[in-house]
Amino acid sequence: MIVTRICLLCLMMLAVQPVLAATAAVREMAGILVKLEHHPGAAEKSRLKELAASKDSTEQEKALANAMANLNHSAADADKARLKQVKDDATAPAEVRELANIILNLNHTPSAADKSKLQQMMK
Repeated sequence: MIVTRICLLCLMMLAVQPVLAATAAVREMAGILVKLEHHPGAAEKSRLKELAASKDSTEQEKALANAMANLNHSAADADKARLKQVKDDATAPAEVRELANIILNLNHTPSAADKSKLQQMMK
């Protein structure tokens, strides 16, 4: 009986934990976004282009990195359709969909709520 209760308690605790297990690319993009003001700097754009060209990045991560490299106060119109596809792709990891959503809604800098989500992704 006690073992059952302990197991049930453990399962409940796991259910409320965030399900963000970000890849290195997503953690790095989150780190860039969390301190973003208006647009990425030259070094950040260079790194984002590297991520977009990396064979280790997924196609979705490449789309995010390209969109971030093109940021100028908000997402470029040319990137919005692809970001919406990533955001709506149920097969994409949760943190990738969330990152796409944050980029789509970006207005000069991430909101406080988005910064909190980005900090969780960086862990």
